[in-house]
Amino acid sequence: MRASLIALLLAVAAGAHAQDLLAPLPIRDQFLLSNGFFFFEPEEARVLERSEWRVLLNGFDSNTFSKSAWISYSLAGDEGRPDPAHELASGRFRGEGPLFYADGEIHRFEITMRRGVGEHLELGLTLPLTRAGGGWSDPVVESIHHLLSVGNAGRDTVRQNSETVFIETPSVSYLRDRSPGYSLGDIALTGKYELPQLETNDVRMAIAAAIELPAGDAGALAGSGSIDAGLQMIVSRNLPRSAVHASVGFVRLGGDHPLGTSAQIVTSMTVAASHAVGERAAVIAQLTISESPFRHLGLAELTRRSNQVSIGVQHEIGRSVVAYVAMIENVLNYENSADAAIAWGFTRRF
Repeated sequence: MRASLIALLLAVAAGAHAQDLLAPLPIRDQFLLSNGFFFFEPEEARVLERSEWRVLLNGFDSNTFSKSAWISYSLAGDEGRPDPAHELASGRFRGEGPLFYADGEIHRFEITMRRGVGEHLELGLTLPLTRAGGGWSDPVVESIHHLLSVGNAGRDTVRQNSETVFIETPSVSYLRDRSPGYSLGDIALTGKYELPQLETNDVRMAIAAAIELPAGDAGALAGSGSIDAGLQMIVSRNLPRSAVHASVGFVRLGGDHPLGTSAQIVTSMTVAASHAVGERAAVIAQLTISESPFRHLGLAELTRRSNQVSIGVQHEIGRSVVAYVAMIENVLNYENSADAAIAWGFTRRF
């Protein structure tokens, strides 16, 4: 009797860990200008059991190089690799219409704690630590672009591994070229409720809600300076050794005064597919499409949606930890997405 009970518990635990392996990658929008805004991170529909804890540690390093066409045209005539912050501050671009320039890296770490608190309900808290600045990856990105013969979109006209963010519109003028270092970002409170009445044996459904509190410095791109909130619908389909996840989210973003955005509603969606490889690993591919928070600023390059593809591997360590690593790339349109990014993380249940 006791042996049978232990075997049953081990089977349930193994099933839970297998579900973690097949969960989507918890990767949000990586665009440099969007770092302070709230975005839903993809997740599965299944919620934690009552009194069960799940702790996640996520890390992201993303490289952005994006600018208005007029700035690209003007800098192409310069010799060498000038300091873009100096050029943009010189006044040669003033009065030329709405313009933007975003060159730098986002280094972001998140600690997320979730707990099952009742039947079909879990609550969570996310604490981000973020830094926008220069970095190490510009030579790597340029080398890969040369190798693939896809061009560098003007990267070789400015200094490498520097940070410059510039926005000039009729309502706002923003220029920064120096990071204050790591700082706390906006804190997110989340809840997810599974909908058992709509489920079948292999399909799970849930609705998630979130509110983000303005703890980060909007001027340093660590926060938005406003309360953000959203709702998301999640559907997961489980197959013998695979899973498919889809979600649609609606987020009400408060205004970001340093960047000049007003309160608005943006939508996003994610489709993810995962497949088990052996007993302790899985491969995941997913596409996330997000509306740009800057589409009302008159910046032609930032009016479209960002399209972000993530491909990664998850591996179970021991009986309670799952680790992942992923590569992220933008597709279809390139001006309002991070050019490239790396994500990694750990998940532990207890």
